Amino acid sequence: MKNLILLPVFILSAHLLSAQLSGFGIRPGVSLSTYKLNKEYNDIYNAALRPGLSASAFAEINLGNRFTLQPEVAFTQRGVNLRSKSTIFWEGPDFGYPADYSVVDYRQKETLNYLDIPVMVEKNFGGGNIGAYVALGPGLSFGFKGKGREEITVEFPTGDGAVDSNTDRYEYGIEMGSGRYDTYKGFDFNLNAGAGLLFLLESGEIGLDFRYTHGLRNLNVDGLKNRNFTIGVSYMHYIGQ
Repeated sequence: MKNLILLPVFILSAHLLSAQLSGFGIRPGVSLSTYKLNKEYNDIYNAALRPGLSASAFAEINLGNRFTLQPEVAFTQRGVNLRSKSTIFWEGPDFGYPADYSVVDYRQKETLNYLDIPVMVEKNFGGGNIGAYVALGPGLSFGFKGKGREEITVEFPTGDGAVDSNTDRYEYGIEMGSGRYDTYKGFDFNLNAGAGLLFLLESGEIGLDFRYTHGLRNLNVDGLKNRNFTIGVSYMHYIGQ
């Protein structure tokens, strides 16, 4: 039984050793991220996409039959823009304000920094100077620090009986890891799907790339999970040409 389990591993390893390294490339891009909220959070907040930066380096290995293997190393910023729903209000003391204050709007913006290691299997299409591809593969993400910002809007009575409002802003750091006091877990396992257009040159290719990353692990005890879109422009230089 053990030999039957190891047989596919040996076959895959032999195939990769005989495969051809066809190029190296880079891909700068823009990241658009949010969190998947649990039911409790979803009843209180609306989650919107938060923009960030993305940059990756990759290699391409030719597997034959227009399939390629593409291991990558990438820096990706993820996060979220949260805003309380318009029907949700809090009493002032819930946020440390006087009893006659009301919190009428709460916003939270977070940016998390990740080192990603995805491994994508691509299927290529087209011919001539223009091509396309679809890709699928797993990835590992290692988080290292982040930052956040809270915006709290309160309403309160004034001396003449009117109602005034004010917005307070607070910035905070985010620690990521496996420690007791870390805000979020430092490791995520994810699935990646992608597609793109390729413009073939004499010694390389330029790509317009779209990627979706689906985080599988909870970020914290509240069950938040990463959801991330990336749009990038890549250049790959062919090896041996």
